[in-house]
Amino acid sequence: MKRPLAAITAIIATTVLVGACGMQGGSAATSTAGDISESALTSQVQEILVAQGLPPTAPDAALTSKTLTRMIDLLLVDTMATKAGVTITQGQIDSAIAQYVTQAGSQQAVDQSLATNGLAPSQLPSIVRINLQAQAIAKKLAPQGTAQEQSDAFSKALVTTSLQLNVTVNPRFGAWDPAQAVIVPAPNDLSAPPAGA
Repeated sequence: MKRPLAAITAIIATTVLVGACGMQGGSAATSTAGDISESALTSQVQEILVAQGLPPTAPDAALTSKTLTRMIDLLLVDTMATKAGVTITQGQIDSAIAQYVTQAGSQQAVDQSLATNGLAPSQLPSIVRINLQAQAIAKKLAPQGTAQEQSDAFSKALVTTSLQLNVTVNPRFGAWDPAQAVIVPAPNDLSAPPAGA
């Protein structure tokens, strides 16, 4: 079944961030499955800015947070796919990309859609892979379930995985609520009144 082009940019609703404990110098995020360096994050953000026709030296916080979220999503879903025995081939990725190009009418239209949604063309294969992995994992988790039941099962497993991997994000990028697998604003303890005040 073909999926609309917008589906490739609908990044799984999860994302990054917990306190600073255990954070290594130069890390944007750490987990027991691997780290994401600040240089890797910066590189991906700059690619997106160039794709958008903007100077690569002027990233905004929202784009940086969204990009780091996607990078962590990839880490989580890769871990889930390995555990579930899900393998996505390069042929599957190429076929899906070809379908998106056909639906959009041209590679240029796909690239424009990606840039509009905060992605660089070079990041398309990883987005396609994560979507294919997510679909396959969801079907394995709830093989007889409806599309909604499969989505719910996947979301629950994603939260479990984020807890198991002990995802920690540099606090300047926000804060991670592992129980809900959502980004929340970093706590501002300096603005809180002292207890008993």
